[in-house]
Amino acid sequence: MADIPDRRALVRGAGALFAFGTLGVLALATYSVPSLRETPELASLPYAALVAIASVNSLLLLAVFTGAGALTAPRLDLDSHVFSWATGGDPDWSAFRRSLPLAAVAGVVLFAVIAVLDAAFAQFTRASLGELSAGSGALSDLYASVPMRLLYGGVTEEILLRWGVMAPVAFVVWWVRNRIGEPSAAPGETTMWIAIVVSAVAFGVGHLPALVSTVGSAPALIVRTVLLNALAGIALGWLFWRRSLETAMAAHAAFHVALVGVSAVLIRVA
Repeated sequence: MADIPDRRALVRGAGALFAFGTLGVLALATYSVPSLRETPELASLPYAALVAIASVNSLLLLAVFTGAGALTAPRLDLDSHVFSWATGGDPDWSAFRRSLPLAAVAGVVLFAVIAVLDAAFAQFTRASLGELSAGSGALSDLYASVPMRLLYGGVTEEILLRWGVMAPVAFVVWWVRNRIGEPSAAPGETTMWIAIVVSAVAFGVGHLPALVSTVGSAPALIVRTVLLNALAGIALGWLFWRRSLETAMAAHAAFHVALVGVSAVLIRVA
């Protein structure tokens, strides 16, 4: 097992990931400003105030989850190059570069699989990726969402769900198994798969508020949203476990690149 950084190094590592994740929070907040202005009580507020309002909850969650991951991920040998760099370790950036083709392929394949499954669900939900992207001004809104998709989806969500949920869950399961069974020096595959699935389901559930606010809360839509996002979360969790947090980030970003590209084509031909 890798050496555990001291307390100050852990704080630096958590701070680095928090700063990295803040980029996504700000991208999401900026994207949210036009919808906030539609609220009469907020319409007269300055732009900076609206960004702050849209950011505060996400920043609090990010702080908690980066801290939780910093306390647990190093004990499980779960790798983050940014965290390693900030804690004074020796991040293997060459390994990350070698993982980028895998991340790109994984992201595109994930999109293709989920698009096919989404089409299969369409007969029950009466909605699909293409239909949800259609409408007046959809293309400009799609392009406006790109920074939010790449930075919040690709970076911040991975810090929250993989670093901040998957690592703590794996640590707790490992700790419990060591207390009730034969102790092990490192978590086994079963422990890691439990953590991957739990964080993946949390990833799917986390998409429900946006779904309910924009489309509705039909049971079929809820099942479809949780299931498809959980499927993506399982693949991203595996990449975090076997490669690094940044590899999962790159794959998540590649998924959104494919999504935006295909959605733009569908909107143009609609």
